[in-house]
Amino acid sequence: MINKEILSIFIMVMSTTIFVAQNQKPEYRNNFESYEDGTVLTEAGVKNRLFTWGKTTTFTARKSEGKGNNGSNGYAESSSNEGVYCVKYFTLEPGITYKWKIAVKIEGDVPSFKRKYSLKVSSGKGEEAYKYLDISIDNPESEKWIQHNNEFTVKKGHEKLNVLVYRWGGDNKLCVDDFVVRKKN
Repeated sequence: MINKEILSIFIMVMSTTIFVAQNQKPEYRNNFESYEDGTVLTEAGVKNRLFTWGKTTTFTARKSEGKGNNGSNGYAESSSNEGVYCVKYFTLEPGITYKWKIAVKIEGDVPSFKRKYSLKVSSGKGEEAYKYLDISIDNPESEKWIQHNNEFTVKKGHEKLNVLVYRWGGDNKLCVDDFVVRKKN
């Protein structure tokens, strides 16, 4: 009898611990420190995989002493083609406010119109689409990390989201670091 009670208490404590731990985890957090240099982050099977739209774009892990955001050693670097998208997909809770943090750097000595990039959060397509965020960074300084902190509240019916950074101009690379999407406390 005592063993059943102890087992029941143990199961309840473990279930509560797991539930609380899961609720405290971010929906996505990647500082790109754990990858080997040269790991292609857009390939199937890669932990915390990044996605792209378009056949020629790739994102590769870079390990370089102090070259990441805030002097970190890891970040993700795009290919230099035109039309680069760094995309993550989420299904989030309606009515909840989320924070999206990301650091972005453009590498390459190109005119400002080629360095321009956008931060976007959207749901759906066509007439059913909903834009949570659409922010254009028109003249970012080359080779400098810019940290972005955004918030959005998920609407019912628009829980499946695309969170992305987009750069059109070619001949430069879009780098991302400290990519976090989590519930606002």
